[in-house]
This record gives sequence, structure tokens and C-alpha cells, in this order.
Amino acid sequence: MLFLATACAPAPQPEPTASVVPPTASATPTPTPEPIVEPEAAFDVTCADVTAEMTTLVGSPAGVVDETLSLVSSAGWYPGPAQHMFQRAGGIACSTGDSDRSWEVTIVPGAQTVTAGAASRNGFSGEEARCDMGRCFVQILDGEILVSSTIIDPALTAEDTQRIEQGLRSLAASAASTLRDVELPESDIVGAECARLLTAEELAAQVGGEAFLITTFGGWGIPSEVYQVVNGSRLCYYSSGADVYESQGYLTITTLPGGAWAFEQLTQGSTVAIEGADAAIAGFDEFDQPVLDLRVGPDWIRLTTYEGAGISDLTPIAQQIVQNFTVGRPAPQ
Repeated sequence: MLFLATACAPAPQPEPTASVVPPTASATPTPTPEPIVEPEAAFDVTCADVTAEMTTLVGSPAGVVDETLSLVSSAGWYPGPAQHMFQRAGGIACSTGDSDRSWEVTIVPGAQTVTAGAASRNGFSGEEARCDMGRCFVQILDGEILVSSTIIDPALTAEDTQRIEQGLRSLAASAASTLRDVELPESDIVGAECARLLTAEELAAQVGGEAFLITTFGGWGIPSEVYQVVNGSRLCYYSSGADVYESQGYLTITTLPGGAWAFEQLTQGSTVAIEGADAAIAGFDEFDQPVLDLRVGPDWIRLTTYEGAGISDLTPIAQQIVQNFTVGRPAPQ
């Protein structure tokens, strides 16, 4: 059951020969694909800067520092597109470590809008800085910059609160002093409701039983605000019943609008053919759950299924989603 909280060098080109016939003036040119580029942060603070500050505060990182959200004690829908949500929003996310010792720091612009939206959904109650029993939680506002951090270290006590808060405030100040406008990557999937991708009835036909589409979950927070409101992504969960905690999970769909750059960073899995998709990779996520990742134009869509779901092959479902999104459903007969 799923618990959901709220460059290779280019090959040389041959010289044309006399037998090559140039296109006629009336020929339609082949569209040039948009280049795949990583979104630009709205400030000059990087994960290298964060790592340097965190090393001063809590010691050397307990492993490689990733430029993604941490999966330590994270929501079950984080692996994949959602881990890159802060970058898509013009921010950064930096994390390292494991369940014994870890830290995560996120910095996002547009803080006043983000926090007001989250507060309206009971997901933000103002600045905080507290350390106790090996854990620290920090939320800092500096104008239009929001810094959030979770630190796990058995050595941390309440006496560490002030110095950790001061260190993170210095990162917030650096980000605020270099803040600039950036354009979010364009995407057709922004705001697309779950049923546009896949209805409960369409999934029911695939699994051979009743299916429910759940889009509202208990709890909210800054990540949910960034993912669903700032980025316009949707969290689509399909199960055997209407109660997310009591039903068999069938499928989750998560997305990263304009996330082709992050999709291209996938290093594991097997390539599969999905008509209408620019690329598709089947594999397993960090929780060992079967996934199928799709790149459709500039967007990254992930399908995740679960033990007991009875879905042995995500390919037909992925094909349905791509058709629905890119072509649309056929008119009823």
C-alpha cells in the first residue's frame, strides 16, 4: 500500500555529391527540435555553496551530494519527476546521506506566493528553526527567497539550533541578493488534469476490475505547493477503492513539465517502444517499484505500479496515456 503525503562529438557530415537533389522551394522544412536544456536558477547560490555551508555546520557529507530532493523519510511519490520540482521552479534542491545521517536544503524564489498558497492549505505556518533529538527543521524567509532544510544527525541537540539557523540565513541572504527573473520551461502538460492522461475507467479496463482515481490527499507542504501549484504538475493515484490508505494501489502518475533535461539523466532501465513518445524507459525506482518513464516532447511523465496491483506490463497503459495526451481520445461511436 502506498502512503502519500501531502557529450559525444558529432560524427563528421559527408560532403554533398552531384547526385544530391536539393529540396524544392515549396517543400516543407523539417521542424528543428527544441534543445534540451536544464532550467536556470533564479539566483547565484548553487549546491556547491550549500554543501560548503552544511559542511561547516554539521561536518562532511555522508555521501555524494545530489541536486535533487532527498528520498530519506520522503513521500512515496517523490522518486522520479518530483525530485526535480524545485529546479523547474527556478530553485535548487541539494541532499545527501541516509537514514542514519543526512541533510536536505531547498531554495525557491517567489517565496511570498509559495508560502501564502501553502498556508491557505495548512501547509505553512511561518518561519521556524528547531533542533532536538538528532533532527533539525528550518524554514527561513528572506524577501522572495524561501530556504527549507531537514537535517538528521544523532549528535544534534537544541543547542545547535541558533548556529544552524544563522548558517542557513546566510544562504538565504546570498540568494536574495542575486535574485533575478527567469522563465520557466514551456510545457503543454502544465495544469493538465489526471483524467486527461488516464481515466479510472480506462485503467479499470487494463486491470480487469474497478478502479478509482484519487487526486486529493491528506496533508500539504511547501513541496506540494511547488509541485502542484507553481509547476502545475498533478499527482494521480489509481487504486481499488476510494480510501487511499485502505485500498490496493494500482498506479501513480507524476510529471515534470519541461523535464526532458531530467529524463535524459536517467541511467538505468531498458528502452521500450511507445508510439508517440520521444523516448521510454522501463525499470525500477529507488523503492524497488516498477516504473515506466516517458519523454513526450519537453515533458517527463512517470508511471509507477505496486506489488499486488496485478500489472505486469506498464506498456499498454503508457501507450494509452501518450495517445490521450498527444492525440486525444477517439470520438464516441
